[in-house]
Amino acid sequence: MAPGSRKNVAWPPHVVRRLARIAALVPLLMVGIGVLGTSPDWFPAALILGVLTVALAIAVLMATATKGWVFFAGLITGLAVALGSGLVFQAALMQSQGQRTEVRITSVYTTKGKTGPIYHCRLKRTDGRPMDHAYIVGMGCTGTEDAGTTEDLLVDPSGWLAPQPADADLSSLPVGVVGVGVAIGLWELTVWQTRRIGLREAAANPTAPGRPSGAKPSADNRNKKKRKRRQLGLVRPTMCVAR
Repeated sequence: MAPGSRKNVAWPPHVVRRLARIAALVPLLMVGIGVLGTSPDWFPAALILGVLTVALAIAVLMATATKGWVFFAGLITGLAVALGSGLVFQAALMQSQGQRTEVRITSVYTTKGKTGPIYHCRLKRTDGRPMDHAYIVGMGCTGTEDAGTTEDLLVDPSGWLAPQPADADLSSLPVGVVGVGVAIGLWELTVWQTRRIGLREAAANPTAPGRPSGAKPSADNRNKKKRKRRQLGLVRPTMCVAR
């Protein structure tokens, strides 16, 4: 075998089409996982599901057409769809129902980071109403001296999103929507290209796995018919002698 060459598994055309249909529907799942990850309560589960979904989607693409560029195209576009859809949903939800709310930092604790301490501030609304995800990390929480101070944050009244800085820039939402749409389009283009290559490989390899062979079944049928004729030939004389 020549250096750098490798054996490509060419699937039958019906398998290639089925794999391509599955891969084409993956962005719907990625968008759902991206939205799920915007909630701090569901972020760990969404992270695991996102990694598994992207890995399985790339595996399906690689099975459809065994080309090296398919891995990188699937990885980049898959992550862009999952992450971008989450950011777009977060910005849209906060823009539509986020409320500017005054909160008080009740306590501060630190954890060790790569570049120094990371400050975590626990919050409480100054009006005494309950508050979901009553903490912030980093943004507006810069040291232990912040305990007891007040500041304004954007709070999601539904409790799905974590608080954000009151001056968060949400004006780039249309750009984000366009970016996610482009990422989905590139994913579908990758699926179409891998489907085309897979069908071409299947046409060039008539002995692909799962493809029925044309000569073998007919030979087996002929052998069965011959054995049946021999058996009938042995039975008939025996019946005549008995009479």
